[in-house]
Amino acid sequence: MRKLNLLATMALAGLVLIGLTATADKTSASFTATSVNPNNTFASATLAMSNDKPNANDLVNITNLVPGDTANRTVTITNAGNAPFTYAGAISATAATVLWTDTTNGLQVTVKRGATVLYTGALKNMVIPASATIAPAGTDTLTFDFSFPSAAGNSFQGLTQDFTITYTATQLAGSAK
Repeated sequence: MRKLNLLATMALAGLVLIGLTATADKTSASFTATSVNPNNTFASATLAMSNDKPNANDLVNITNLVPGDTANRTVTITNAGNAPFTYAGAISATAATVLWTDTTNGLQVTVKRGATVLYTGALKNMVIPASATIAPAGTDTLTFDFSFPSAAGNSFQGLTQDFTITYTATQLAGSAK
């Protein structure tokens, strides 16, 4: 009987070893899947502006000015970029003569956008307020009516006044895309 128990124990041990061996060799499998978001891109806008009088003396180049003279000029601002903007204008002078510093008898200007007057007064104080939105490839035209007051006296003779008008574009605020 002892032999039988020994054989039975050995047989049982063999079956356990076979079971363990079969379990160790067993492979498991599972399903997988993937999904991607390829080639995502952010590209920033280009803010660019131009005007049709970009060179020295394109807007105004008047000699032999006398009191009472006037000059009417236009400039067209173009949105040359791909983002809408507004723009404003300011003036500066490289050297100041009495044509610039005398706000009563010195050079005067009226700036208009269409029929709307944006500024009227001494040239040296000119400020052009922000425009409406200018879309890409859009334009805006300003009219300048320059004048030399009739009351200007002899102290205004033989003077030259240079000035620069600078237009500054500002992008519109960002938005949800």
